[in-house]
Amino acid sequence: MRTTSIKNLLKSRNLKSTALRISLLEIMSNLGKAVSYQEIQNSLINFDRITLYRTLNTFIERGIFHKIILEDHQSFYALCSMECSTEGHQHQHVHFQCNQCKEVSCLETKEPIQLAISNYFVDDIEITASGLCQNCQD
Repeated sequence: MRTTSIKNLLKSRNLKSTALRISLLEIMSNLGKAVSYQEIQNSLINFDRITLYRTLNTFIERGIFHKIILEDHQSFYALCSMECSTEGHQHQHVHFQCNQCKEVSCLETKEPIQLAISNYFVDDIEITASGLCQNCQD
């Protein structure tokens, strides 16, 4: 994602283009995968941890990032699709963690995920799968 695109995205979500926000979006765009909080911290130079934490939460609220919490309670962050907005997240994918390299990916599904439960209204489903990614199968 180019700096111009990043600034346009931030503007569309009524956010100022600060150095941290731009750097964070560049890192996430370049990595192209879900990233742990620790990995984000290690990728940034000269930042305040509180500001980073607030920025991540703001990006989640504004539909720019989504947060993935795995079984071991480790948090990962990934870029949202353009369908997400400040009104809510629109995800139809599975979060996959490789058992070998521990990388986390968002895998799109061919069909919408549906769950039918009697007498309940489900508005959000999170599915996490694990196994071996394509790189670790070779």
